[in-house]
Amino acid sequence: MHSHSQRYDLCEIGQAFGLPGRYLEGAPYGSGHINDTFAVAYQQGADRVRYLHQRINEQVFKNVPALMSNIERVTRHVRARLEAEGVRDARAALTLIPARDGRAWHRDAGGKYWRTYVFIEGARTYDVIETPRQAYEAARAFGRFQCLLADLPPPRLHETIPDFHHTPRRFVAFEAAVAADVKGRAAACRAEID
Repeated sequence: MHSHSQRYDLCEIGQAFGLPGRYLEGAPYGSGHINDTFAVAYQQGADRVRYLHQRINEQVFKNVPALMSNIERVTRHVRARLEAEGVRDARAALTLIPARDGRAWHRDAGGKYWRTYVFIEGARTYDVIETPRQAYEAARAFGRFQCLLADLPPPRLHETIPDFHHTPRRFVAFEAAVAADVKGRAAACRAEID
């Protein structure tokens, strides 16, 4: 269950990741539906620097070490590809902060899994596409991401949610849902279904 009502010691989480500086504040961030996300701020000399802590939902991701292995490999590869192209903007790829023990995640005293990223300032997320241009840019970014990963060396990434990307199985499930029409809405959206 996704809920920010649970109280977490964000300063303690930051310590587990060895974040430098003095912890200032932290609060829930974004509108995700799977993981709990928190933006935290640290005073580092004259600068105020932000990070994102995410509590990983282990009900959805049953094998967190495999998930984080994928994220480590993908972010490292994308960053290397961008740097090889001369892209030096730190905002161009996610930056995963390792925990003090070197792993890509931390497990707190309550058994909850956490990961931490450098906060990408100035970025914005959209829950709903508002313009055709946004749809175009999202598709373009996804295509670029796929190109950057085209030469990811073996082994294959871990399958963290079985059959999540199995299109034929998804289509069979879609057809079954339409046929069952549990909420009686299929007739009203026939054009979209077709």
